[in-house]
Amino acid sequence: MTRTLGLSDSSHDLYLAPDGNLAVLSGRDAVAAACQTASLAQLGEMVLATTSGLPNFQAVWTGAPNLALWRQYLLNTLLGVEGVLAVSDLTVDRTGGVLSYRATIETTFGKTTVNG
Repeated sequence: MTRTLGLSDSSHDLYLAPDGNLAVLSGRDAVAAACQTASLAQLGEMVLATTSGLPNFQAVWTGAPNLALWRQYLLNTLLGVEGVLAVSDLTVDRTGGVLSYRATIETTFGKTTVNG
């Protein structure tokens, strides 16, 4: 994958580039965007891929939080994105009602950082 549509950081909506067309990302930016999109998928929410996605409710928000389990699911999800060669650093944090992560990803186009 070398091209994908760009999503805004705050709302995850499509946006227009300065030329008035939909923003299209390529190379390292496209792989980073695909990683962010993959990490937004909830387990069971995709009609045709009900076993894909992160178990946010099952691992983090119900019962005793299991961040290690969620981190492993996230790692596997990121490694499954086309163009990702390795995840060299992955930090997961749950503060109050906010779950976040920071990943350093080695791609076929170079290194990049993804936050979610």
